[in-house]
Amino acid sequence: MALGHGAKKSVSCEQGVTPATLHDGVQAGGQASAPPTRKSRSCKYVLAFIIIIILAAAGVTLAWYFLEYRVWMCEPRVQQQYSAYLSILNRNFSADLSSHSSAAFRREAKGVQNMVKKIMECSSLCRYFNYTTAFAFGEGSVVAHFWIVMSVPGSHVGRVTLETGDKEPGGGTGGSREPGEGETASFSGYLLHLPSLTVTETDSKAIELLKASFDCYRYQKVVSTGPLALRGPDMQRSSCLWHLQTDPGSQLELHMEWLLPECRDRLVVYDSLTPSDTHLITSVYGCSRHERLVRVLSSGEWMTVIWKQGLYNYKDPFSLSAQTWTRRDCNSTIELKATTTPPTLTVPGASLCRLKAWGQWIIQNRRLCGTRGLQPYTERLFLLPTDTTVVMTSEVSITGPGLQLRYQVFNQSDPCPGQFLCTTNGLCVPACDGIKDCPNGLDERNCVCVAQYQCPEDSQCVDYYKVCDQLPDCPEASDEVNCTEGVQCSDMTYVCADGTCLKKPNPECDFVADCPDASDEKQCDCGLRQFSSRIVGGTNATEGEWPWQASLQVRGTHICGGALISSQWVVSAAHCFYDDSLYSPSVWTVYLGKLLLNSSSRTEEVARVLRIHLHQYYDYESHDYDLALLKLDRPASALLAGHAQPACLPPVAHQLDPGLLCWVTGWGALQEGGSASNVLQKVDVRLVSEEACIRSYGQLVTPRMLCAGYRYGDKDACQGDSGGPLVCQEPSGRWFLAGVVSWGKGCGRADYYGVYTRITRLTGWIQEVISSP
Repeated sequence: MALGHGAKKSVSCEQGVTPATLHDGVQAGGQASAPPTRKSRSCKYVLAFIIIIILAAAGVTLAWYFLEYRVWMCEPRVQQQYSAYLSILNRNFSADLSSHSSAAFRREAKGVQNMVKKIMECSSLCRYFNYTTAFAFGEGSVVAHFWIVMSVPGSHVGRVTLETGDKEPGGGTGGSREPGEGETASFSGYLLHLPSLTVTETDSKAIELLKASFDCYRYQKVVSTGPLALRGPDMQRSSCLWHLQTDPGSQLELHMEWLLPECRDRLVVYDSLTPSDTHLITSVYGCSRHERLVRVLSSGEWMTVIWKQGLYNYKDPFSLSAQTWTRRDCNSTIELKATTTPPTLTVPGASLCRLKAWGQWIIQNRRLCGTRGLQPYTERLFLLPTDTTVVMTSEVSITGPGLQLRYQVFNQSDPCPGQFLCTTNGLCVPACDGIKDCPNGLDERNCVCVAQYQCPEDSQCVDYYKVCDQLPDCPEASDEVNCTEGVQCSDMTYVCADGTCLKKPNPECDFVADCPDASDEKQCDCGLRQFSSRIVGGTNATEGEWPWQASLQVRGTHICGGALISSQWVVSAAHCFYDDSLYSPSVWTVYLGKLLLNSSSRTEEVARVLRIHLHQYYDYESHDYDLALLKLDRPASALLAGHAQPACLPPVAHQLDPGLLCWVTGWGALQEGGSASNVLQKVDVRLVSEEACIRSYGQLVTPRMLCAGYRYGDKDACQGDSGGPLVCQEPSGRWFLAGVVSWGKGCGRADYYGVYTRITRLTGWIQEVISSP
């Protein structure tokens, strides 16, 4: 054929017939042929169809690649975790379901997991479903708690949640609906209560915590209004989890009590079923000595407690108990009727607003920002209306030791009867007693007589020890008037048990009954010794000379001194026990009646320590409130033999005049940087005014501190004397505990006095601790 002759030229169907081709055809056939119109048109249709098929195939391939292969095979996956619970009506709760190790729990958990898996595989989320685990069962017939993990491609994150799938397991998933109102569905043999299904997105940390505690799991339904002891953890495990549940409309109160003085365990409490950080209530660590008993409250019916074991395995480091309360709103109405003037609130725990505040108070549209401080803050608020609302809000969800609000009303015309009102903090403090209690020192300004008696006739100042000494010092002998009768109470007067106030200074235990009820001569078996006659510049003491002196030792090594103040209580410095390794009572041994450190005598007695109490406001940085109380495991028998004798505890109004000669004792170093003394040392020091003490140490001195020594130095306490007694003798012959050795710059340096904890400012705390059970 003529067309075949031109095949070498590779002509396409779309080119048609060229003139050269026609010429060749004439030559070959001897005549011209007609154009192939019909065949050319058919070829175009076939070619177009092929192109469409190819393009469609390419489009499908590209769509498959971008929408399927790349998404499901190439994109990184993001794990999405959900916790959920659902009521199963045809199952009954039993105690076996609260233990992960029981066969009943494993059987029921496997059935629930298979059910959830089938539901997910029949839903629109089947391609995202990874796995599910049933981790708990609760009451009501049976409430199954489980988590679901989905693996979502990165491009689908934010578009896919469990809410995207079928909310109701019975709908479109192969289950069957029960007749009625559509609230139940049957699936894999389970009768499900659909309205109870609750799904919450959680984080991977919560799932990991649940996994880590799977081998030590405790479930407890709490219905008791009294504390219910919870089963402790398996100490062979590293962590344990408690799920606590109460009835709807109630809330849980958890009690956590540390039983050991030292441990490294941690307890974390969550206000929900899952341990999510957004529901964290509190986290307590290491047998907290500041919070032996911690109580927290849930906001709903569920609470999760997780225990994490520390570095070492301790036996029974804590105990847990829980009780239930009817849910209450966080508000209260208080009616105060103590005054006819508009009420004035004293609000602690607040200060002027500043950054990093923990919360805020709103009182009459005035905002006070609260910061978590060691000591409470007090402010007096003058309220105009008779009714007012106080609102407290917190900026963080986690709780600390809790919040305690103390409030009172006062007469605005006389806010501090017999005392001075500190305008900076709203506290009532003694005035003109030589101690600056107000931060700005206004309580000691404009004083005619500082820490002295002021004669009303001419404002002459008389030392308090000269008042009621039967020697007139005032022009009209007013200092000797009403010495045996009750007078108006003030900070300088002694208060009898019946409320009578005495003008006579330091009337307690002077062998004269001054109070109408003779209470000033009760509890006076103290401060006497058998004979009448850190220490730098001191001399050796003799046996029995200081019968209240105690040596506090750890494994046979003297660490600090102390003073016996009753048959079973020793006072010392808080800084001796601040280190965690020294806070445990079991490491301490108390020696009474001891003279030589390296040898024993027939007069000394050894006692163990039962409890250690540090003052709650003790500040390691500033040395403020540097006081500790040690309770011995038994009353000291040496008291009966007369080898040990407690020092007298001074009342709050006990006068300690500057210049008074006192004594400090201890086994401390004989010189700065030296070694401890083997023989108990004694040295005389004179009390120093607060003004002179501030000249040495500036604003480091607080009202809870007392200075003693000499300006030229030489005589002072030193290392190893910490916690030891500073005692002063009254004319009656009794010795009163004025202070305990706290801190100072060096030992015996000129112009730097020794600093002691002032006992009279902490007498109330001492008596409170000693009298507590």
